Amino acid sequence: MNKLESGRTLADYQGLLRRRRHYLLTIIPATLLLAIFIAYILPPKYRASGTIMLEDSSLPQNVVTTVVTQYDESPERAAQALELLRRKVMKKDSLIEVVKEIDPYPLLKTKTPSEKAEMLLDDSSVERVDPITFQPLEQSRAFSIHYLNRDPDLAAAVDQKLVELFVTYNQRSRAEESREAYRFLQAQAKQLEQEMDGQEKQLAQFKAKYGDALPEMEARNLAGVDRTQRDLDTVQHDIITAEQQEAQFQLQLSSISPSLVAAVSDWRTELAKTRGDLAEAEQKYTPEHPDVKRLRRAVADLLAKGAGGSVTGEAPDNPDYLTVQSQLTGARRLLTELRGQEAKARADLALFEKNLTGAPNVEREYVQLAREHDNSHNSYIDLQNKMKNAALAQTLETEARGERFTLLRAAVPPNKAYFPNRLGIILLGLVLGCGIAFGIAAAVDASDPTLRGNSDLQMIMQTSALGSVPYLMNPKDMRRQKLVWGSALAGFTVAAVLVAATVLTAH
Repeated sequence: MNKLESGRTLADYQGLLRRRRHYLLTIIPATLLLAIFIAYILPPKYRASGTIMLEDSSLPQNVVTTVVTQYDESPERAAQALELLRRKVMKKDSLIEVVKEIDPYPLLKTKTPSEKAEMLLDDSSVERVDPITFQPLEQSRAFSIHYLNRDPDLAAAVDQKLVELFVTYNQRSRAEESREAYRFLQAQAKQLEQEMDGQEKQLAQFKAKYGDALPEMEARNLAGVDRTQRDLDTVQHDIITAEQQEAQFQLQLSSISPSLVAAVSDWRTELAKTRGDLAEAEQKYTPEHPDVKRLRRAVADLLAKGAGGSVTGEAPDNPDYLTVQSQLTGARRLLTELRGQEAKARADLALFEKNLTGAPNVEREYVQLAREHDNSHNSYIDLQNKMKNAALAQTLETEARGERFTLLRAAVPPNKAYFPNRLGIILLGLVLGCGIAFGIAAAVDASDPTLRGNSDLQMIMQTSALGSVPYLMNPKDMRRQKLVWGSALAGFTVAAVLVAATVLTAH
């Protein structure tokens, strides 16, 4: 025997359904009628849908690079991006303007435009769809704007306004973003120009202070050291030559009498000769040499002798004396110039050596300043290029030639209601009715202690019955059964009429 569970057979369940069929015949139709009534009593709502798609720029990216953030197509962020876009576009102020233009809830007279805007926001939704089939698709550049309303014409009209909001918002926001990007780059460029001006002034001051010690002046300083050293050697050689000439002219001058007068010519001649001998001895010997001392005493004696008989303040009139004196003056003048050149050469040489010595420290500071200026200059050039691209991108977005929303499907009045799902409600009611009916029948049958046939008797008494008497109904029982079923039939008829009226009214 085919047993199903707990020792029961298929015949037992068939008997259960036969005994408790009145539960099935009443609960299932009642639940089904109730589901049909609910499905048609709920106010229908119609969903209008308009679809737009983000199209690429009319110019290639390698021609003009947009500065506006691209829309993210990754599945992870698609829902967040759409919801954020919906909140940006469908702001309360914008929706209030839509409500004032097209009242989506004309029957709600007591509602303010702000409250109706909130309701409109709740009844709308956005989802990504396939641009061809318009079915939901996560990775897509097209999306539909849905709007629910009891009036299909109102639903289509309002949804079309929402679609227009998305299109105009995209154009306006992209143009504004491009302008903001250009203004930002312009401000950065001005700030960088000011920084570069300060750096250039600092470099100019640094060059003015350490110009000859800069790294690029090292070759010049080295060449200056070599040139100045050669000049110094030449000047020193010229100084030695000039000093020798001066000594020779002094010696010649001392041996010549400055005057032609004979009275005084003897001692002066002797004085000049003695001075010449003294000069020659000083060149040969030390100041402590006996000959040097003797000649000095002789010069002093001749001077004392000449002081007693000479005429003071007498101008020289000897031509030879005047010639040698002029040569001596020129030699001394040349010697003064040469010594000045020597001093200047030594000063220049010290300056060149100082520049070369301080060059490493100056180079470090100069390289740092130059590097900062070069970095700023490179950044400025990069900003200028970005500004040019931003200006082109601004023109591109202003003329709506960049990425833009294109209408794929306009919102039209829907033919059937989107809510409620009447067929689904009816099928759900049928399933629930069957489940409730079978459950109640099983529960009531399980709680009934009545013996039902030979199988129950065998299970309890361990014996079989000899026979059985069928259940016989008397006229009273039959009348009562007819009354019950008649009442149930009348009730179902009334309910069916009410449900049919509801269905007809809903259509």
